[in-house]
Amino acid sequence: MNLKKQIAVIVLALTATTSLVWSQDRQALPSPTAPTLQGTWRVTGTVVDCITGQDIFSFPRIETFNQGGTYTGYGVPPGGDPGQGTEYGVWQREPGSQNYLVRIVAYLYTPEGDFDGRVEITTTDHLTSANSFESSSVTVQFFDADGNLVFTACATR
Repeated sequence: MNLKKQIAVIVLALTATTSLVWSQDRQALPSPTAPTLQGTWRVTGTVVDCITGQDIFSFPRIETFNQGGTYTGYGVPPGGDPGQGTEYGVWQREPGSQNYLVRIVAYLYTPEGDFDGRVEITTTDHLTSANSFESSSVTVQFFDADGNLVFTACATR
């Protein structure tokens, strides 16, 4: 790699690192207005048995609720492919005090790189403080490559 490309890669890496650190620091600072879901959160996603509520497995996630109602996230369940953890979606304020509706979608691929379907997550969140929220319901739907619903799971965040 020539020197100009090396410098460009270093600048991009520093910019990305600075942006992530800035977002996390900003979220931790006291807000001059009412607390909001907006910001970057470290979250533990837990798949649960829909009937008993018993935990099946948990995994760390990063979720960013952008100004204007867009969402980006990253989370890879145990045994998952780290290249497939990117999620996109939207969020909006709901009636009541600090209630939010979040809709997320992520694509799935086979180990060979072929499209294998998608996951859609719908969650209702409640901000409990400036630094925490809880989900009152999380529905995870798995669709095959043809768009057919394969199964539905439950989760907590």
